[in-house]
Amino acid sequence: MVPCAHLRAFEPLDAFPPADRERWSSYVTSGGISTSEAARTEQATRASRLLTGRLARGDDAALVRRVGDRIHVCPLQLDLRAAAALREFRRTMPDLVVDAFLPDAGSRQALDRLALSGRAPHILDAPWAVPLPWFLAFEPDDRRVLDPPEGRGPRVVHLTTADQAADRLARAIEVVEATIEDGEDVLAALAEVAAWVDSFDTRSLIELDYGAVSALFAPGELQADRTCADLWDAVEGLASGDVLAAAAAYGVARSRWSSLRSKQHAS
Repeated sequence: MVPCAHLRAFEPLDAFPPADRERWSSYVTSGGISTSEAARTEQATRASRLLTGRLARGDDAALVRRVGDRIHVCPLQLDLRAAAALREFRRTMPDLVVDAFLPDAGSRQALDRLALSGRAPHILDAPWAVPLPWFLAFEPDDRRVLDPPEGRGPRVVHLTTADQAADRLARAIEVVEATIEDGEDVLAALAEVAAWVDSFDTRSLIELDYGAVSALFAPGELQADRTCADLWDAVEGLASGDVLAAAAAYGVARSRWSSLRSKQHAS
């Protein structure tokens, strides 16, 4: 399976519509699933979809976080995420390739309808590497290196709140807009992440998880990784007029991920 990184939104239970709130409240009481169990569920679903061409039920599982007395829920929404992935796939591949990848016309049509529904998935997925704009929803102090008990080696996560993420992305957009003459592509990528964050309650938790992409780094490389700090150095360099420092910091961050990102096109 292709290694993916994830950007997740954990919404407060009381922010869901009444019917969903009742369903997720019962789910939380039943115990929920762990991050590793969620990963296995996602892998099994992808394999099933490729083998059968059918969509899978992904609305009955979620990740759960507790902060004090508040419960936050991140639904897996596997079909909605598959719809988003197919939409991205269509942007880069001809229809003939898309049809060969997902030959069942009914499944393609169902995913296309989901993609047009306007619903934002609680999880964004990125194969092979973390998109650089994701990091600007966080600050360097939001970063943690975890060593989960599953025995798969260290894992990097960043965690913040939706209101903080929105403020940081707005700051980055403001600086890029004011200082980079041909920054349309960068602005579009930042605006896309900002719009996704704005889809959720401001009390939500936003988590960047390197996921299986962590395994592509040596443990020492993960410990030394400072992509978030490098990108903020680039933003502040632009803001202060130090274009050379900004370019150097951005270049370091970009080079750290470019070799991994190239595997996406080679696979």
